[in-house]
Formats: sequence, C-alpha cells, structure tokens
Amino acid sequence: MKLSYNDIEKIAETELSTFLGGLVKSEKEIKQIPIIKFANHHLGLRLVHTRLSDDGQILGLTTYIDTDIKLRRYGKPETIHILKNTVLLDESLKDTQLWQHGDLGRCRFTIAHECAHHIIYRMIPEEKKEIINKQYSARIVSPKEMKTFEDWSEWQANALGSALLMPKKYIALMLNKRRLTYYGRRLNRPDQHIFFSMCSRLSVSETMLRYRLEKLGYLQFLSSIDYSDPIDIICSNDFDRILSTEESNYA
Repeated sequence: MKLSYNDIEKIAETELSTFLGGLVKSEKEIKQIPIIKFANHHLGLRLVHTRLSDDGQILGLTTYIDTDIKLRRYGKPETIHILKNTVLLDESLKDTQLWQHGDLGRCRFTIAHECAHHIIYRMIPEEKKEIINKQYSARIVSPKEMKTFEDWSEWQANALGSALLMPKKYIALMLNKRRLTYYGRRLNRPDQHIFFSMCSRLSVSETMLRYRLEKLGYLQFLSSIDYSDPIDIICSNDFDRILSTEESNYA
C-alpha cells in the first residue's frame, strides 16, 4: 500500500483523535503523546524489552503473526518464537526516561515506528496480508532505517510515526505561524530556545523534530553570512509567549 504524505497526516489525526477523544484546542493543553499507552490500549500491542543484537544494530522489531526469527545475541545465533502483535525493543532503550531527551526520543520513535507499521498493515485487504506475512515474518528497525528512507514501507512508517508523536495541529499551535530560521547549520538564539522547548514538551529527538518541521514547512534556511546578532530579535512576541509558557510549567 502506497500512501501520500496527506494520507499519512489524516491517518495520524484520526488514530490520535480516537485514542485521545479529540486533539487539543489550545497551545497550553499540549502534552507529549503517551505512545506506550497508545501501543498497548489503542492498538493492543505487547511491548517487551530484550537484547536484540550484540552490536546495537537492531532497535526494535514487530510481528503481524506468530513467527520464529533468527537473531545473533550473547555471542551466538539464536531462534526465538514471537507471538503476533508483539513489539520487541532492545534492552538499550529500557528506562530511557531517566536519560536526556535524545535517548528518550529514540525509544519513543522506535515504538511509534512499530505502531505505524501495524496501523498500515490493518488497512491492507485480507487477501494481500497473506503475501506480506510470507514476505515479512517480522519488521526490524535499525538505526539506519530511522535515518534513511530507502524502502517505501519504511518511509511510510517513519512519516506516520513522526505524525503520531508530533501531530500537525500541535506544531501549528506551538509555532503560531512562526518559521524557525537556520543560518547555515545553526538556529539563532530565540529559535534555538523554541526548538529545544518543543523537543522537551513532545519528548522527541532533535533529529526527528527537525525532519518534521522541515516537512511541514516551518523551517527556512539561509546562509551563515546572513546571520545577525540574535539580540536584535530576542523580543519577539512568539519568543516571549514560549518563555512565559515554560515558566508557568515550572512554577
């Protein structure tokens, strides 16, 4: 099944609205999407942490049917049996709520990516599912697949996973028509504060938020020679609004 970017946005909005009972209506109501609860209670998936590889090249895998899969872990090849609707997460992603948001973001995106595969799979006609089940006994997520889009199905899962963690409506409310500006490879000071505030509030990694904002048209890119002193624009109303929100959250 090939979905357009607009299709993916609509699917994410529908799934989240059903799960949450509607999306938020104001910027102050925005909280991170409880992706574990979404996987467990909305999609009926089991999340299990275990070692998936010795070299860290497998972050997660999911199954649509009961299957056996071969892994190399603890220094030797091993075949494990996995029940359908199971998501295995590498043990390196366990307890990441105690780490910095980049590690937590990677864990949350791995779960969202696997949720996306299941959402798309359930939309496929039954007769075609048999073909998929034979072709893919399990879907594996690696660090490489989280950064590239070589396979169409992986692109769709990445795009839908991003839309689940960073809803389009949430981004629009948080930025209020503002576009963040990159000068070369860096943001100016107020935009940087807004960017990291969004990472924290949504519990996503910097890489994934940048990708999401770029796809939604909230980033603009200028040459580093166009950069001027950020103090000149530090009194932006948008910047003051985000600062006041941050202060109220910690009060």
